[in-house]
Amino acid sequence: MNPIFDHIFAMVAISILFISAVVIMPQISMGNIQAVEQQQLRNIALNLFNAMLLDTGDPIDWGSKDCFFNPNVVKRFGLACPRSQTLYVLDPDKIQRLNTQNPLGYLPYDYLKEILNLQGYGFSFRLIPPFNVTNVDGTKITESRTPLKFVNSTTLMYALRVSYLDGSPIPNAQVEGFVFYSKDRDFRLGPIKPAATNASGFCSQFIKLELGSPDYVMVILRISVADVAAILVTMGRDASVYVADINIVGNTVILTKAKNPSNEDVKIVSIYVYTTDGNVLSLYNGTQKDHFNTGSGQLSLWSKTFSNLQELNPAILIFDFSAVEGGRREIVVAGPFKNLLNYNVFGYGGNVPMGGGAVKLQRNIVIEGMIYTAELWVWKE
Repeated sequence: MNPIFDHIFAMVAISILFISAVVIMPQISMGNIQAVEQQQLRNIALNLFNAMLLDTGDPIDWGSKDCFFNPNVVKRFGLACPRSQTLYVLDPDKIQRLNTQNPLGYLPYDYLKEILNLQGYGFSFRLIPPFNVTNVDGTKITESRTPLKFVNSTTLMYALRVSYLDGSPIPNAQVEGFVFYSKDRDFRLGPIKPAATNASGFCSQFIKLELGSPDYVMVILRISVADVAAILVTMGRDASVYVADINIVGNTVILTKAKNPSNEDVKIVSIYVYTTDGNVLSLYNGTQKDHFNTGSGQLSLWSKTFSNLQELNPAILIFDFSAVEGGRREIVVAGPFKNLLNYNVFGYGGNVPMGGGAVKLQRNIVIEGMIYTAELWVWKE
């Protein structure tokens, strides 16, 4: 071959190799950089997740140290329960301080990021129930869309659907519970006959009442699949919106002003505890001193400390109030976990960015004997 052509071919080959290196090498380098950054982000997320779930924080009782919460009390963040030696058991009082609707105070997201030294990063923390409990049509159970309906004046019926988080039905889920209701100045409670979901995940049951056409009805259902349970609180009318909000901090029960106080005198007749294992216990019978006015005074209306409340594993507190609006009558109110730790997804933190780039971690945790999935998203801002 002509030496001139040899040189030309060699120059062309070298040029091709050079151009390929210029184009491909930055892509390889950029891919390596992205992989390293993603691994660094995952390490940050893992360290944060472990700190949240395994550390009690400082002080170890920061969630219950003061009834009315001051974020400055938190020196180091952690959600682990100091009363348990088992890993991944979280403190319900600390979880409540992540609820931005908590009338006793909560831990602001931006302040927590400072404590965690997460400048330049965002996160979202969620607690997800082990399965879905919905209306039979699959819609979310809310105050305006409940699974309850009256068949006649003395017969109540519930109908619901239980499914896995992917929507597939759960057959043979066990459903049990109690009904609490009042009419004028009478208050009653009683167990609900146990039932189970069918092959399609549906379950319905009739509930016989001793009082016809009650003014207030509340049904607490415990739905269990194997050893995992969820608790559902549903009512025909939620009186808490104008009587009082129920709060628990440690062994102390605190009543705070409702969203729409009615400015009336309210007496505490009795308090019951619905435990996480499905039992109902009598906690307290009110005295003449146990009353308050919903429209006056400070934020706190009434409080009382019990020596063993935490040991009872309370899921729900049920109050039988006696109020004077329209003539004295009994009112049934439940709290505090009905809007947080049951069949709803609880979220805290920032909004997960769309389009990827965020790292997600999950693991099962326990709160008050109930199993949930803790989920953490972390991203670079």
